[in-house]
Amino acid sequence: MDQNEKVLESSSEKIMQAALDVIAREKISGVRMRHISEEAQMSQGILHYYFHTKKELLSRLLDYILLMFRKERDSDFAKSDGSPSGKIHAFFQEKKRSILAKKMEYIQFDFWVQGTTDPDLKEKIQKSYLNWRYNLYEVIQEGVRSGEFRADRAEAVPALIVSLLMGGSCQYLIDESAFELDQYLDQAEHLILEYLRGTNALP
Repeated sequence: MDQNEKVLESSSEKIMQAALDVIAREKISGVRMRHISEEAQMSQGILHYYFHTKKELLSRLLDYILLMFRKERDSDFAKSDGSPSGKIHAFFQEKKRSILAKKMEYIQFDFWVQGTTDPDLKEKIQKSYLNWRYNLYEVIQEGVRSGEFRADRAEAVPALIVSLLMGGSCQYLIDESAFELDQYLDQAEHLILEYLRGTNALP
């Protein structure tokens, strides 16, 4: 990477972090490009050199956020015992960390709302959920091949896990007194693993 590329990458990273901080305070609907340039301590002219419009910046920011989530998941996978159940545990741990940190969860939900009226953002969010479910499906299929999980219970579980994690996040962030987060996630993970192993009475 030459010096110009390093400068471009550094400036882009600075803009992304500034945008995250501003959106965390103002929400997407209240953000203006000047807010981000002020947070990044650069002129609006320089900001517009990198991103011509707010829409373009938001699209890039969503890509940035989704990549962050993927890197965290890969890190959790690397720390797991490598078994299918260990990797599923990593999915739950990743979400727990994100919920407790709050900032990225709030921003993620804000993007979800924007996606209901912005087709481009909606498509990116749809693809992110598709990838999330497919990553889960791959792990579950590892468990099927190893004999840990039942093949006839694998298809619906990726969507179930995503629903348990996002539903828990939505409830907890709006009302932390609703339930104890550790207990919720532990029980949700236990139910999923027992179902996949066929050791409970659910159909």
